[in-house]
Amino acid sequence: MTRALAIALALLAFPAMAQQRMPCAPRSAVVSGLTEYKERVVLRGIANDNMIEVWLSDEGGFSIILTRAEGGLSCMLSAGASMHAVGQPTPKSGPKS
Repeated sequence: MTRALAIALALLAFPAMAQQRMPCAPRSAVVSGLTEYKERVVLRGIANDNMIEVWLSDEGGFSIILTRAEGGLSCMLSAGASMHAVGQPTPKSGPKS
């Protein structure tokens, strides 16, 4: 799931291009649709005033959405049927800043 979030965050580097290609709707409609598919939020992050969420179902279905603070629209970045855990990243050793 960490890899999927990294990909979603990388897409934020190209917001104008990504927004033109992503299906968007009011957040309430998107959340309603995802819950109908029995998906739930498993990761959430904020970047550049946008909220990125990874939604996951017990069967492995997933959706990655971006919600813009301005306007409250949620846009589908990606969706699929085979999400699975690959382990936790190992913390880097060395001085902490």
